[in-house]
Amino acid sequence: MAELDGEAAFLSSMQDTNDGEGTYEPTGADNEQQADSSAEEEYDPSQALQDVSPHSPLPTSSTDALVNEAEQSTLASANNPITSMSMPATAGPRQSTPSVRTTMNVSRSASRTSVQSTNQAISKIHQTNGGSVRVVAEAGELATKPSANGVVQVDGDNMGSVQHSVSHTPISQLSTDVSIPNAAQDKGASGLLQNGGADTVPNSATVLPETGAAAQENNNNQPSQTLPASQVDVPQASTTEAIATPISAAPRARLPHDRIGILEDRIRDDPRGDMDAWLSLINEHKRRSKLDDARQVYERFFTVFPSAAEQWIAYAKMENDAQNRLLMEHIFNKTLLHIPNVHLWALYLGHVLRHNNLTTDTSGAARQIISQAYDLALQHIGIDKDSGNIWQDYVHFIRSGPGMIGGSNWQDQQKMDLLRKTYQRAICIPTQAVHMLWKEYDGFEMGLNKMTGRKFLQDQSPAYMSARSSYTELQNITRELRRTTLPVLPPALGFDGDVEYMKQLDIWKRWIQWEKDDPLVLKQDDVAAYRDRVVFVYKQALMAMRFWPEMWFDAAEFCYQNNLETEGNEFLTQGITANPESCLLAFKRADRLELTTSNEEGDESAIRRGAAVREPYERVLDALYDLIAKVKTREAQDLARIAAQTANNSDSQPEESRMDDEEGDNNEDEINSMEKRKKAQIEAVKNVNAVQIRLLSKTVSYAWIALMRALRRIQGKGKVNSPIGGSRQVFTDARRRGRITSDVYVANALIEFHCYDPEATKKIFERGLKLFPEDESFALEYIKHLIAINDLTNARVVFETAVNKLAQKPETVARAKPIYAFFHDFESRYGELSQITKLEKRMRDLFPEDPMLTLFSRRFLQQGFDPTAIRPIISPATQARPRAIPSIETPPSAQNTPPSRFAPPTNSPKRPMPFEEPDPEATRPRKLARGESPLKGAAGRRLDQQKRNRQPNDLSQYDGLAQSQLPPPPLLPRDVLFLLSIIPKAETYHATRFKPEEMVRLIRETGIPSTAAQLRPPPGGVGVPPIHQMSQMSQIPQIPQGHYNGQHFFNR
Repeated sequence: MAELDGEAAFLSSMQDTNDGEGTYEPTGADNEQQADSSAEEEYDPSQALQDVSPHSPLPTSSTDALVNEAEQSTLASANNPITSMSMPATAGPRQSTPSVRTTMNVSRSASRTSVQSTNQAISKIHQTNGGSVRVVAEAGELATKPSANGVVQVDGDNMGSVQHSVSHTPISQLSTDVSIPNAAQDKGASGLLQNGGADTVPNSATVLPETGAAAQENNNNQPSQTLPASQVDVPQASTTEAIATPISAAPRARLPHDRIGILEDRIRDDPRGDMDAWLSLINEHKRRSKLDDARQVYERFFTVFPSAAEQWIAYAKMENDAQNRLLMEHIFNKTLLHIPNVHLWALYLGHVLRHNNLTTDTSGAARQIISQAYDLALQHIGIDKDSGNIWQDYVHFIRSGPGMIGGSNWQDQQKMDLLRKTYQRAICIPTQAVHMLWKEYDGFEMGLNKMTGRKFLQDQSPAYMSARSSYTELQNITRELRRTTLPVLPPALGFDGDVEYMKQLDIWKRWIQWEKDDPLVLKQDDVAAYRDRVVFVYKQALMAMRFWPEMWFDAAEFCYQNNLETEGNEFLTQGITANPESCLLAFKRADRLELTTSNEEGDESAIRRGAAVREPYERVLDALYDLIAKVKTREAQDLARIAAQTANNSDSQPEESRMDDEEGDNNEDEINSMEKRKKAQIEAVKNVNAVQIRLLSKTVSYAWIALMRALRRIQGKGKVNSPIGGSRQVFTDARRRGRITSDVYVANALIEFHCYDPEATKKIFERGLKLFPEDESFALEYIKHLIAINDLTNARVVFETAVNKLAQKPETVARAKPIYAFFHDFESRYGELSQITKLEKRMRDLFPEDPMLTLFSRRFLQQGFDPTAIRPIISPATQARPRAIPSIETPPSAQNTPPSRFAPPTNSPKRPMPFEEPDPEATRPRKLARGESPLKGAAGRRLDQQKRNRQPNDLSQYDGLAQSQLPPPPLLPRDVLFLLSIIPKAETYHATRFKPEEMVRLIRETGIPSTAAQLRPPPGGVGVPPIHQMSQMSQIPQIPQGHYNGQHFFNR
């Protein structure tokens, strides 16, 4: 008892010293006390909670105090830790670990403030014979109660559906859930608080054993007394002020050989992110043949990753290897109808086939069970693109049944009809086996009757062709897709893995969009099949992208748009469970509840609707506040670790250095360097965590604002501390809970002004101005409001107060610029010139980097148009003259000049040109290009004939010159020659031809404006030629030579 009293006294002292932890640190958020019970008719928010200055010094709760405390804790004895660590669980009968446990009764306040411990918490709940709920927590493990035959016993009340074998009972008749009494969920200790999990009770395949007399007591009215020693529950802001959880130093490291303990610590710290720790812990238990421990870890794992089909398969195989048929069938019972995974269903079908021997089946019951199992499997995963093997197995199973294909009795006809129906279902689905199934179906129909077979094949051929082509398209889309069911948290942008994650997300989105585009043409004929395919792909995507809230939102939105209300609600519920901190899913769920709940007259309807709508908001707020607490805890642990490392480094100095220090030869440089490194590390940790807390506080504030607007629509302004609280109760709850920014005050003030009481608006703004004196955004909104109500005097007072407060510190001067810019714009529109000049002078003194021209022209800027920056065109002939384009024609003086024999040397990447001393080898003539060898045979004679036919036309311009006097053609660049060699001949073109001279002239004389001001017709009509000139540019297309019967012969 003395230890318990001492622990409670320590917690009480920590709470007293951390009363200010709930405030908004960057700008001084609201940490105020509880409202008075007597509410007045006039709403005065300043009287709802007592004034507590957010800028009062908090030496006991500051980070430096935590660092000093951590430094002192490292020098203390190891026998007196702040929080005793729990011992690892051992095999055999379980006993309570002799350690200090502190339990506090937690009551939910009006805002449903819940306490969720970040350490390992309560693991399982089961029902006793008396109907009471018993909570047992021992290192988060689930015990099993073996019977005499080694099979886990299942309570008949809750697990009646598992008493009979699944392989001998149609699965459609099996129960898919294990009911837990509702009373268990209404108690404070009933929810799974493990690792920040949801307040729901997962179904369990086993029952907890009776562990002693203490376990027989009814613990419905109090939390469990068997929590681990490291778990201490502290209420969060459930009384007058926000109480911060005391933060201890960094936990002691485990021994290197304690592999299970190390993995448990990793899972406790990061249950959703450290997937490797989960899998390693399971494999470690399997390696040690501790199947009971492995089962417990599996159950905890599936509370975080319920759709991990790969691990469900591994779990079922483990039970199968252990000859636990009952537990294996219970796994199928919990997963098959909720996880549409092909491999999981294939494992189930194999299990059914093993336990139903068709050889000894004389009554036909085994075949009927197998047939029902196949029907159920194809109903759930038959549309998967990887389900072709199951379709083929089902067809072979039907073929192996009694009856003869082509027979005339009733059994034969039944078999043929079932086989035809199965073939027709299979060939319409794009799978990898669709081609083989079509060939089998073709042989089946043609083997029965060719006349009717052709008719059936003709009717099913369009569906088969669509399925085959669709499968090819789908394979191209999903070529690089990794269809895993082990989800990972999305990496932050710019960090490791973000590119690959976004690539996989894009592939899933393209697959979903491909299904929505309806390539199988199902919308008109079978709308239900179209919806099922899209929903199925969403489920497949959400197995891998479980922690991407936008995917859950899209899936729910598609269901709502296609009249699938139940499926949409299920998507939102599962998405919120997977992402409790997602405002997107919480807001969508709340909006859906507000739209679908009946809006009846009366207070009871308003109270009921308000409670239903408030539940998603409260859940996301709890998750966000937990994230803030985790960030603070992580920061304290990092700072304590830095302090411990510094202390260890100072203690590990050599003995000689210590002797030198005693003699007076201190190495001050080394000491100063260590202190600088320590301060730099502490500053870096503080900055990183401050950014995260600031972002989370902003998110919390906007969640409160959304809740405030929703309850205003349902309950109006309401009354504080009454069943119909309305928006005012939400505002009070937000201030009481803390960690809010000035945006909450602005939103509530504007709601009061536009909807209810303008006088309350002024009080709220004044209250916020005291709490957030250095928040430029709040001051700007207050000034805008005062100007909107034409209270210019108070607007100028608020302006002066805000800018003077910000100008007192050099680091906050830049934050005053938005306020100056807005007020300068207002004075430029409606103020006096003297006021404008004075204001501009103050702005130049505070912000000398801004140009004076920009400050002056800002007076006249309106709607993005600046008249001072316009330069009109005075002389179009001078100012809008088109730029001269260099001609591509050869000048007349160079037309008759014979080309040089050798081309000038150019820079080559292989042989650079020398610039200092000329190389005599470079002046030597190179070998001339060798002429083409004449073609032999018919091809050579045809080519020679074509050259002779073109020779008179080509030499018509050289009538007065002899053949030997013709000038050689000019040398062309190598790239031009290559281009001319690969393009077809001119005679191969059939389209309209243009005259090259006219085209060149058109391009040369067309004026292209360089600025927007020059977009006008150029002077003198220069530009597009007249229509009669354009008509001369075209010629009648001619049939080229060598064109016969649609074929072209290219002579090159």
